[in-house]
Amino acid sequence: MFFQNYIFNLGQLFESSSILNPKRSALIFEDDSNNISFKELNELSNRIANYLLSKGLKIKDVITIDHDKSGIAYSLMIACLKIGVIYANIDPNSPKVRLNKIFDIAKPKLHFTFKKDLNVEGIETIFYNHKNFENTLSSFNTELPIYNKNISSVSPAYLMFTSGSTGFPKGVLISHQSVINFIFWVKENFQIETQDLFTSINPPYFDNSVFDFYGSLFNGSSLLSIDQKLLITPKKLIEFLNIKKPTIWFSVPSMLVYILNLKALKSNDIPSLKKVIFGGEGFPKNQLRKLWNFWGNKKTFINVYGPTECTCICSSYKVMKEDLENNELLPLGPIASNFEAFVTNKDYKKLEHGEVGELLLGGPNVGIGYINNSSKTNSSFINSPFEVRFKNKLYKTGDLVQYNRLKNVFYFKGRIDNQIKKMGYRIELEEIEIALSSITNVLECGVISEIKDDKTEIIAFFSAKGLEINEITKSLRDSLPYYMIPDRLIKVDELPKNQNGKIDKMGLKKIIREK
Repeated sequence: MFFQNYIFNLGQLFESSSILNPKRSALIFEDDSNNISFKELNELSNRIANYLLSKGLKIKDVITIDHDKSGIAYSLMIACLKIGVIYANIDPNSPKVRLNKIFDIAKPKLHFTFKKDLNVEGIETIFYNHKNFENTLSSFNTELPIYNKNISSVSPAYLMFTSGSTGFPKGVLISHQSVINFIFWVKENFQIETQDLFTSINPPYFDNSVFDFYGSLFNGSSLLSIDQKLLITPKKLIEFLNIKKPTIWFSVPSMLVYILNLKALKSNDIPSLKKVIFGGEGFPKNQLRKLWNFWGNKKTFINVYGPTECTCICSSYKVMKEDLENNELLPLGPIASNFEAFVTNKDYKKLEHGEVGELLLGGPNVGIGYINNSSKTNSSFINSPFEVRFKNKLYKTGDLVQYNRLKNVFYFKGRIDNQIKKMGYRIELEEIEIALSSITNVLECGVISEIKDDKTEIIAFFSAKGLEINEITKSLRDSLPYYMIPDRLIKVDELPKNQNGKIDKMGLKKIIREK
C-alpha cells in the first residue's frame, strides 16, 4: 500500500482505505440495502468525531461502547482513532458488579449503549441506537478537522479488558503503532485482498475481534456483520454464510466444535471460504479431524497464537494433513517477523533448542501496559535483560513453550500460573476464587481446571455454613461473566492443605480423579 510510508496513526490509515475503495462495501449486513460503503463509513465516523469533540473529549480520554455490530458502533471506534480518544468495547451482559469494576478502572468520559436500561452512575450515557442520535449526528460536518499532531504512533488506540488474578479485570492498552504493524502483517501473512469478506464471529469485546475489524476494513476488505443471535443457531448461521459468501473465517476452536457437534455443517457449505483461522485455545484433534473431513481439501486451516497484550495474534501455523496423525496440540508456528521471542527460565537465562521455559515477546506489537495499574504493568512488561532489535519492553506471557529450531516452531506446554483458556476467553482462576470467597458464609474455597471430553472444565471446591450449591451458583452469576461460572461446584467439609497451610490444588485434582 503506497500510503504506508506516511501513515502515523490509524485514522490516517482508514482514510487511505476509504480513498482507495470509496464505493466498495465496508460493512455488509443481513439486508444488503443497509450495507455501508467505505466513503459512507468514513463520513459517518467524521460526523461522530466532530460530535465527540463537541462533547469536550480530548486525546487519551476514554469512552466505553456496548457494541451491537451496527454502522454507528463501528464508526464510533473509527472516530476515536481519528481524534486520539481511547475506546473500550465492553460486554453489556456482564454482571453489574463486574461492569462497575471496569468503569472504575477505565474512568470513561462517555458511555455509549444500545440498551435503554444500561445507565452508568456518574458517567454520561448515550443511547446511540435511536433516531434522535442519528438526527443529532446529521448536524455535524462529514469533514474531519485537521489531524491533531499529538496523535502519534505511540498514542493509545484501544483498551481491551481481560480477567485479573486480583479479582479485578485488567485493561490492556494497545498503541496505534502496534495495530498498524498488526494490520500490515495480517495483509502479508494471510494474503488479504480487497475482494475478501471477513466474518465477525467474535463479539467486539473479545480480543479475536481485533483481527476481524482491523484485518478487514483497514486493508480495504469488507466485514460481514453477524448478529450474535445467529451464533446460537448454527444451522441458520451456516445458511446465512452460504448466502453472503465470506472468504475469511476466524474464531475460537470451540465455535467450530459447537457447529460440528450440532451437525450443522455439510461438506459443500460455504464454498467461498478460502481460509479457516482459529486460535485462543487448543483445537482437540478428534474434532479437528472431523472438520478436516469436511473442508481439508478445499480450504486452508491456520492455527494462530497471541496474547491480548501483544495485539491479538503474533504467530500462525498452516495445518498439514500429517498434523492430524497424533493427538498433540498443534504447533503455535513461527513468530511473526515484527516480533522477537525468547524462551527463558525464571532467572531470564535463554534456554536452548528443545528446553521448556516461559515465552517473552518483544517488538512494536507489544502493548503499552495496563491502564491505571502501574504495578501490574511493571511486573509484566519488563526491560530486556538481553540484546534486542527493538526498544520496546518485553512482555512476559506466562506461557510455557518449547522451541524447535529445526522446524522454527513453538509448542505450547502449559502455564506458569493459574490462568486458563476456555472458549477462547482468558480466565484467571484467582478471580473466581475471590468471587467465591466474597460470598457470605463461604469459609474457604479453591478452583481448578481439568480437561474432560476435550473441553476445559472449571471445578470449584468450597466449604460453607448453611449454603447449598444452587445458592452459590446464583451468587456467582451476580459477579462473574457466564464463561467464568464453574462447570462443577463441590461442597466439602474441609479443603486439603499442603505443608505450608495453603490449599493443595493437587489434592483437589486427586479428589476429582477418585470420584
